[in-house]
Amino acid sequence: MAKYNHEKNNNENNNDNSMVHVHAYNILTDVAEEHQHIIMGVSSPARRKGRSHVHSVRGRTSYSDGHWHSYEVTSGPAIEIDNGGHTHYFDGETSYEDGHSHNFEGIVELISEYDEDNENSNHCPNHKNGKMY
Repeated sequence: MAKYNHEKNNNENNNDNSMVHVHAYNILTDVAEEHQHIIMGVSSPARRKGRSHVHSVRGRTSYSDGHWHSYEVTSGPAIEIDNGGHTHYFDGETSYEDGHSHNFEGIVELISEYDEDNENSNHCPNHKNGKMY
């Protein structure tokens, strides 16, 4: 899902629409102490970083084996995919609870390229001709 902000942004040509977008994620931690946890949620809105953007991925794991863990990481930059969309890789370690922590890694749900002529599309305008701006 995406939410669009059709106000002018502050990039160099000031004629492009800006957009706030998020990604969903749903992964499993590694096994520790003979159990694992589900990590699922929605990332923070995009934050520009260099010529790309990143997202915060944070929250609390599922409750398992009498406890849960918290996690907070920043995704990597956008990774373009063949259909013109993008995803992000993220990894990290949960908080230390009940004598252990869990490692995790995954990718966020894909978002395709934004179609400026179709305001009903849930695409990302940060990609133009295969390049980030």
